Amino acid sequence: WCVSSIFVVVVVVMSRPAEEEEEEKKPTTTKTDETHHAPEEKKKTPVTIITGFLGAGKTTLVNHILKSNRHGLKIAVIENEFGAVSIDEALVAENVKEKEDIVSMDNGCVCCTVRGDLVRALMQLKDRKDKRFDAILIETTGLADPAPVAFTFYLNPEIADHYQLDSILCLVDAKHVHLHLEEEKKEGAVNEAVSQVAFADRILLNKIDLVSEQRLEETKKVLKDINSSAEVIETQNSLVDLKKILGVSSFSVEKTLEHDPSFLDENKSKIHDLTGVGSVGIECEGELDFNLVNEFMMNLLQENSANMYRSKGVFCFQGQGDTKFVFQGVHEQINFGPSETRWKEGEKKLNRMVFIGRNLNREELESGFRKCLA
Repeated sequence: WCVSSIFVVVVVVMSRPAEEEEEEKKPTTTKTDETHHAPEEKKKTPVTIITGFLGAGKTTLVNHILKSNRHGLKIAVIENEFGAVSIDEALVAENVKEKEDIVSMDNGCVCCTVRGDLVRALMQLKDRKDKRFDAILIETTGLADPAPVAFTFYLNPEIADHYQLDSILCLVDAKHVHLHLEEEKKEGAVNEAVSQVAFADRILLNKIDLVSEQRLEETKKVLKDINSSAEVIETQNSLVDLKKILGVSSFSVEKTLEHDPSFLDENKSKIHDLTGVGSVGIECEGELDFNLVNEFMMNLLQENSANMYRSKGVFCFQGQGDTKFVFQGVHEQINFGPSETRWKEGEKKLNRMVFIGRNLNREELESGFRKCLA
């Protein structure tokens, strides 16, 4: 966007040949009158949809974009989380300049149960009187099918008039993507991981440092088999040249229709099969014992790592003062470290944990986590 804006300014201020100046002194002709009154095309706000299965690195990418001061853009973020306890919103909120610049949609998938919330969020940002945004980022839940999300920008006339779908980015976890791409679904159901790759126009193959060169090449071949037209960009920790993903105008309805001929069919029906998939959100006030948390998580993942798609949390550990800790887990891989923000003076130290997976036992998870309190 920045380049095209500068180009327009240059065109306006450039001096013109003397013949053209003389022509302007002549009586106005029909042609110049038509040119003078030609309506300017309204500039739409570009929207980037960030997809990818649970734990692929979407929130890390959003924070990377927000922290960068190179793009000079005013960006709003729409967060969608699967579960009633919001973790990603808190992590992203650390990097937005004003809390009103982030809109959270919790406890449902943006492609189905909270799709109306997406329209309301976009309208809310459009109607802001105090600020006009240069770009919108939509981070979907890892279980979302991107097709209905993209369709929103064509279904609603007011949304279509104000926003332009710039690109659909798909983050892929190089280590675990095969588990999800090969997952069997019941007949007629959407495999979200496959759909996310298929609809993307940019694929960020993330966490490449966790796999061998041979595995990396195998993964790239699988991705190209699903989507041969999308550019695959290899990344670690979701770090990428922002010029490759923002303001690229790479979304193509024509390409999307090749994959899904019913994309623009308002009456189409697809099964978004989340049978057995659920989330368990836990909140408890107090300080946690580090060793107890470590033991609890290690035992849990040893027994059920295949079905534990994602785990994440914000913790307060005993003896760590005002240091806030962030926990991230994808299947059996877990890590945590200090957050960039600390517990504020007088702030309630509320530990928040979310598990997302298949056939989770809520009672066991809640009981086990609460036993970690010091």
